[in-house]
This record gives sequence, structure tokens and C-alpha cells, in this order.
Amino acid sequence: MLSGVRKSVRWLLVLTGALLLIGLYLLLTSHRAFALDETGCLQCHGTPGLSKTGPSGQTISLYVSEARVNTAAHRYIDCTSCHTSKPHETAITLNKQTQAEKCGTCHSYQYKLHAQSIHGQQLRQGVTEVASCLDCHSAENNPHAVIRVLEYSAPTYKKNIAGTCAQCHAQEDLMATFGIVEKVYESYMRSFHGKATALGTYKTTELDKATCTNCHGVHDIKSVSDPSSPVAGMENLTKTCVSCHPGAGPEFVSGFLGHKEASPRYVPAAHYTEILFTTLLISVITFGIIVVLLAVRKYIANRWKETL
Repeated sequence: MLSGVRKSVRWLLVLTGALLLIGLYLLLTSHRAFALDETGCLQCHGTPGLSKTGPSGQTISLYVSEARVNTAAHRYIDCTSCHTSKPHETAITLNKQTQAEKCGTCHSYQYKLHAQSIHGQQLRQGVTEVASCLDCHSAENNPHAVIRVLEYSAPTYKKNIAGTCAQCHAQEDLMATFGIVEKVYESYMRSFHGKATALGTYKTTELDKATCTNCHGVHDIKSVSDPSSPVAGMENLTKTCVSCHPGAGPEFVSGFLGHKEASPRYVPAAHYTEILFTTLLISVITFGIIVVLLAVRKYIANRWKETL
């Protein structure tokens, strides 16, 4: 009977050890995810270098990185959801407009807002340089690598939004074609909001400072000259500032430079104050350097006298 008990204990220990090993394996591999591919598209399209020749002789890549799809926001949606059940028989013109329309079949509310935005309006007019879904939601501008908004690496995660907008708005030549001469990214990063966001970690509790989308909107971004824009006119701008700064009034807002540089004509008080403090800073540093040099000179002179 005693031997039977020992055998039972031994088997119980073996079973417990096996369960612990399985649990450890599942814990270590829990971060791994595999995309849903019910129709086996990746058997062919997961082959690097897969391509075809387009009507005008250009090479069109048909390769889809399985690694990218496995980490994408849509990894649990089968390929046919976007490409139809007969993708090889469906002729689709691939461009920013058709891609946005495809996204809109599921994200109808966001698509409607984007279509009414300055970006969407320009896109419908054939201006392909404006931002569409993939420009903001995929770091690679890849429909198979759209990242969820709340992931730290997402271009649309709050800490990364300014850099995402800067992909276009930091290009002076591109912005000049739209009549935008302000260096919006540089001016934002010099501001309190930009510095606080840059210095903060990726914790949401440290990302409570305003970034581009807090002031301009998300999918419904409008031209600053549009009367309905959140930053158009003192009344709208005051309402926007109040959303973060309770009690802010016209006096508070009137001191906001926006993305413009202070000048003798534009907020002259800020312009001359900057000159005053810059001059004062340079004077103090220069005076300090002179004092140190005189002290060093005197020290060397005294040491020299001692050696004589």
C-alpha cells in the first residue's frame, strides 16, 4: 500500500511539473500573436519578392510581411474582409482615395469626418500629398501594418502625434505649396506643450498636455481659415483653450502666439521681452566669463611672483 501511495505522489509531482512547464511556456510566448488567414493568402503573399507587372510596365509588390500582419491592429480580420472573397477577379485602382473608402466600409464615422476635413476635401480634388488613413495610422504607410492607437509605437499615440504630423508639416517646400509658411512643428516643440510632451514618459498620466489633435481635431481637422475651425477666431480659440485651462478668457488667449513668431507687428510685447531677456542672458554669461578670466589671470600672476 505504501508503494502505491509513493507512485501516486510521484505521478502527482510529474503532472504538477508538466503543468508548470506548460504554464511557463504560455507565459513566455503570450506576447506572440498569429494573424487570421482562413483562406491561406500568406502561403503565396508571404513570399518575399512576390510581385507583378502593372499596365504601364511598373513593378507592383504583392509581398505581405507576416511579421507585420501578426502585430497589426487588424490581425484577427481575414484578408477577404478588405480584398473580397475573389481578390484575383476584382479590379481595384489602388490610391489614397480608394484606400480611404475601403477603410470607411468599417470605420464609417471616422471616414465621414475625414471626408469633411481639409485633408479629405483636398484628397477628393486629386491632391495626393494630403494625409489619409495610412499616413497617420501606419509608420510604414502600409495597410497591413496599421497599429492600434493605444500602443506606444503607434504613430497616433499621443506622445508620437506631433512627429506624425511633422512628416508633412515639417517639409517647408511641401507646406509652401499650400500657403503654409509657419514652421508649425518647430514652434510647437519650442512651446511649453511640446517640451512637456517630449519630456514626459509614455504613461497616459504624463500625457495630459496639448498636442496637435487637442487643438485642431482628429479626423475632422479644418483649415485655420475655416470659421468652424477650433482655432479660427478669438471666440473659437477661447473655447478650445478652456477645454484644458478652465477660466481662460480673451486676455489669456490673446497672449498665445500659435505657430507664428513674435515680431514688432505680431505680439510686440513678446518680441521685445524676448530680446530683453536674450540680451540680459548674454550679458550675464559674458560678465561671468570675464570675471573668471580675470581671476585666472590674477592666480597665474601670483603664482609667477612666488616662483621668482
